[in-house]
Amino acid sequence: MPAKKQAQAGGSKKAEQKKKEKIIEDKTFGLKNKKGAKQQKFIKAVTHQVKFGQQNPRQVAQSEAEKKLKKDDKKKELQELNELFKPVVAAQKISKGADPKSVVCAFFKQGQCTKGDKCKFSHDLTLERKCEK
Repeated sequence: MPAKKQAQAGGSKKAEQKKKEKIIEDKTFGLKNKKGAKQQKFIKAVTHQVKFGQQNPRQVAQSEAEKKLKKDDKKKELQELNELFKPVVAAQKISKGADPKSVVCAFFKQGQCTKGDKCKFSHDLTLERKCEK
């Protein structure tokens, strides 16, 4: 005979709903017919707590701390990616009267120049070293 299949850990939605209704019924037993605002407020609070999973303040603080850490990590990761793939200045400018071929193409330095031979700036990296001297 084949082995029985394991039941899901969380159970079905209907089973979860029945469990929640049972908890609400147990906690509010005998209070349904009370007319006082205090009891009605209590019943409302209990049903909201059971349905939407009220957490204690310590758990809320811990989950917010975890969210903040995740947010900081994402921010650092995004900053790192921006640093790695930093875009080049849109238009490379030189002073008037200077020969553009004496200036190395900023896009070529990053390996992103698409103009090739038509580029008015130099693609010779040794030229850059001579200018530094």
